[in-house]
Amino acid sequence: MTRKWTIWILIIGGAALITVAVILVAERYYLRPLLVKTLKKSVSETSDGMYRIEFEKLLYKPFSGKAELTRIKLIPDTLLYRKRIENSNTSNFIYATDIDEILLTNIGLFKLVVERKLEIDLIRINRPTVEITQRKQSKSAPNAEVSPYKVISKFVKSFRVKKVEFNQMKFAFADKTKQKPERIVLDKLDVDITDFLIDSLSYLDTTRFYYSKNTAFKLSNLYFPSIGSLHDFRLDTISFSSEKKEIQVKGIHYMPKFEGRQYTTRANGNDRIAFVFEDILVQQVDLKALIFDKKLMAERAFIQRGNIAIFSDGNPSTSSKIGKYPQQMFRELPFKMNIDTVHVENFVVSYAEYSPETKSSGGVNFKLVKGDLVNVTNDTLSLLKNPVCEARIKGLFMGKALFTADFTFNIASKSGEFTCKGAVGAIDLRILNPVTEPLSMTKIESGKVQRFTFELKGNEYGIVGKGTLIYHDLKAVFLKQDSDGNAKKRKLITGMADRLFIQDDNPWPNEPIRTGQIAYKRDPTKSYFATLWRSLKQSIARCVLERRGLKQLKKMGRK
Repeated sequence: MTRKWTIWILIIGGAALITVAVILVAERYYLRPLLVKTLKKSVSETSDGMYRIEFEKLLYKPFSGKAELTRIKLIPDTLLYRKRIENSNTSNFIYATDIDEILLTNIGLFKLVVERKLEIDLIRINRPTVEITQRKQSKSAPNAEVSPYKVISKFVKSFRVKKVEFNQMKFAFADKTKQKPERIVLDKLDVDITDFLIDSLSYLDTTRFYYSKNTAFKLSNLYFPSIGSLHDFRLDTISFSSEKKEIQVKGIHYMPKFEGRQYTTRANGNDRIAFVFEDILVQQVDLKALIFDKKLMAERAFIQRGNIAIFSDGNPSTSSKIGKYPQQMFRELPFKMNIDTVHVENFVVSYAEYSPETKSSGGVNFKLVKGDLVNVTNDTLSLLKNPVCEARIKGLFMGKALFTADFTFNIASKSGEFTCKGAVGAIDLRILNPVTEPLSMTKIESGKVQRFTFELKGNEYGIVGKGTLIYHDLKAVFLKQDSDGNAKKRKLITGMADRLFIQDDNPWPNEPIRTGQIAYKRDPTKSYFATLWRSLKQSIARCVLERRGLKQLKKMGRK
């Protein structure tokens, strides 16, 4: 190597070292203080003095394009906010933020200097706490919100981040606009924002949600302790995607803390209702309605694999359940929704009842239940257009007989108006012994049902309609409990009922089919499910039993 090349290498190397030294010195003594000053000034100016930002330290590594901020706080000026909100010239919302750490990767310094465009590959925000408080103004606030582009245009032409990650965020929202303030707290929330862009045209891009191509969040193990002392309510996971306009929930659990009558005695005789929904997918969600109006407006929802268990106490109760039909309680929910169609599949639904006469419980179940619920809404404006929710379901009664039912619920009706039309297919009646023995001390020895059809129309005061049970070869035995609690046959009543009251077939040969008319007056202390069950039993009894001799049968101990 010649002396000339050696000199050039030393000059270039020395220049590079001097450049690096200058950059490092400039970063520490000029660029870093400038960034700190600019950041604090921009927060204050863009919020018109409402907020200030504080942080422990800011590190920037110009060669790697990485930056780090620690212990960041966004602090509102509450005195200024109160003054402005009284004059109705500020937002209804106030924000406070506390962040452990913000990491920025691949900051495009050259592009920022040359083109005034700030581009960052990744912003990772670790363990942030975000508090949002909504307050009610005395007057309507003027519609003069400053666009994000107008805010950043003072500093850069555009701002783009390929990905923003919020890790283990704690989010709290306090609504003080209501008479009784509400507070929602979400812990360990993960949020990913993809391709976030603010420039002069990004607000026109309809594929973006708040300037991002996709905003997704996932929340795990969400527990609601405020539900009450008698229930546990939790969600295993809930996730959301703005790009797909979808909400997905894994595992909704609503479980009473007590079993059977231990619950009903503590709940003033109210039914014990428990349910688990394994997988819920809500599609085509109206994101603006969800965020701004706190309403779930969507085209469709799918609920896969569920279990609904209802237990009713037959003991007399002094607690009135007028106004507490499911459709009436749904209408009064504070959270409003409007879903065009909800499809359910692979459900198990069971209903059990306690009999104070026999001091035992028995019930029925429906397996492999699936169907559609149409116009599921409790939103006031939506109900004005169409107040009727339709439910078309089918499944297997007692896991054996095909069951179909079509319900209509007038959600807007204050008296809980509804209709129901359904059918149960062929079944061996002996399969009902787990119901008839504990509830009415009756054992079915034989009997085949060809079909059972019914039509009902009702409200919170009663049900009218009819039911037709077509069957043959019905034989039943009436039972009683001895001193040891064992069931024994009541020979006299069984013999009399078999000869006088129970009709073995419907229809009798060469006779018309008997139909059981329903005119059931609701006991105000009984729930919707108990009322529906009793009205169906009324129609079955009028198909099976002779009218003559019923009074004598009751006197002999058969209710």
